[in-house]
Amino acid sequence: MADKETSSGTPAAEPGRRQRRRRPNDPDRQRDPVGTRRAILAAAGAEFGAHGFDGARVVRIAEAAGVSHQLITYYFGGKRGLYEALSEQWLEESMRVSQTHTFAEAVRRYVHWAGEDAAWVHTLTREEPGKRPPAEDERAAELFKHVEELRERQGRGEFRGDLDVGAVALVFFAASIAPAAIPWIARELTQQDPASPEFIDHYAEQVGRIISALAEATQDEGSPVNGEPED
Repeated sequence: MADKETSSGTPAAEPGRRQRRRRPNDPDRQRDPVGTRRAILAAAGAEFGAHGFDGARVVRIAEAAGVSHQLITYYFGGKRGLYEALSEQWLEESMRVSQTHTFAEAVRRYVHWAGEDAAWVHTLTREEPGKRPPAEDERAAELFKHVEELRERQGRGEFRGDLDVGAVALVFFAASIAPAAIPWIARELTQQDPASPEFIDHYAEQVGRIISALAEATQDEGSPVNGEPED
């Protein structure tokens, strides 16, 4: 009986046997695996940002990174593996910033991050509503940790205790990526270039001040928390 083939025309692995990854045959790349992975991930970030997960093509990523398609398979297993590796990289950096700075300073840094590397913002905004994205479970777990961390911050007085933590997290995540995600609206509302370093510096400082104001503001005595008039 003839061997089965995959869609790429290569023989498929027999059931019950793990398919071994072939070692890359580029000696220069073998000598610098860290640099190779970094180049591949940078190219993948740009590709996903421009085309989304479904529209991205590994062959274009390989060409942009200056590596072979085989090498991407060796390091990441394919397109989904690349996407998951990028998600993990973004989440790890996000959590590192969050855990080592105040909430206000962390959001300032997120604003600068989004302004300096908008590819990940474009990748997120290209995900289709209602469709389960790759690495969703991992991201959900990290986001849950982030909300719990904000709850602890709220307990320490970094922002008001009458605010919903999930809503605060969502509002300031959206605020941090807004100049990169919706540049036209940002330009019209502020009458400034949302991609300019001057705007990013100013906007990051303003978002940080808003967070600080949430910690300093207090309810007037007798005022309802939800802002509705009393009967």
